[in-house]
Amino acid sequence: MKKFICLAFLALFVVSAAQPLQAADKPEKVRIGYLSLVNGQLLSKYLQLHEKEMGVPVEWFRFNSGRDVNTAMASKSIDFGNVGLPPATIGLAGGMNYWGIMNANVLGAVESLVVRKDINSLKDLEGKTVVAPFGSTTHYLLIKALREAGVDMGKVKIMDMAPGEALAPFIRGDIDAAYIWEPGLGLVVQNGGKILLTSEQMAEKGHLTWDVISVQPEFARKYPELVTKFIKSELAAMEYWREHPEEAAKIIAKELGGISVGDAERMMAGTRLIGLDEQLSPAFLGTSAHKGRSAGDIINVAAFLLEQGRIKNEVPRQKAEDFLHPEFLEALRDGRNIK
Repeated sequence: MKKFICLAFLALFVVSAAQPLQAADKPEKVRIGYLSLVNGQLLSKYLQLHEKEMGVPVEWFRFNSGRDVNTAMASKSIDFGNVGLPPATIGLAGGMNYWGIMNANVLGAVESLVVRKDINSLKDLEGKTVVAPFGSTTHYLLIKALREAGVDMGKVKIMDMAPGEALAPFIRGDIDAAYIWEPGLGLVVQNGGKILLTSEQMAEKGHLTWDVISVQPEFARKYPELVTKFIKSELAAMEYWREHPEEAAKIIAKELGGISVGDAERMMAGTRLIGLDEQLSPAFLGTSAHKGRSAGDIINVAAFLLEQGRIKNEVPRQKAEDFLHPEFLEALRDGRNIK
């Protein structure tokens, strides 16, 4: 009888001990930080693809720049965050520990340098005031473009300003140009600005910029299947973008607010989305065995930012490669779970 009671208690203990492990299979909610720009995340948010795929409530946080996303990731306020190439590089140089799990988008004409009508070349910006969000993709490309054009950097006043803040000073005449992204970009164009240079043109010159979705390593280790499901939902949003462009434009207009469907269609045309196979190609994240060009992009941007005094430490290749975690994309492609 005593032996039976002992076995019963042992069985009860095993069952009880297993309960917390089962409960930990999913968090109470997932917190996602996204940028105020056009990409597939606006669709995954609106269509509630993550809630349907992961089976947990999702809380969304909208940020104006990757710098703000870095702050939220560093404070553990969000589980997933979308950051641009320079902010990711700045984060790595500053000792941040997060993982890049997929390319959110490649930046084209959705980011551009908008100027006053009397400015016809980059050299014309000498003696002028230009704004860009410091530490962003546009700030990086602005400096690159000015230097390559032989502009005297000492004669250009460059100020830190978020895209949504550029319209009023442009109308007042306080600034002469802004390298920013939509929808702020379109508003400045509608109020007397013209496009002088696009990020698509800079990419053609060899300066490709992109946004990457990052995840907290602790979250990824604890819930690897949810990370794979997150990626699946984001790729589904990209597919919806391709297959239903008109509906996608309507959703984007609603999500951003203050823009027309026509504006959304224009912004979509200036944004390139990367499918699963290309995500894992040498041109982007690459594979777990052979990391792709994205690591090289980080190294190149780090060298530039170090030269500019924007960061204090270089980003060695190993750190850049360690940032990229394509294993979740690979698991989705192969139809397997990550243990």
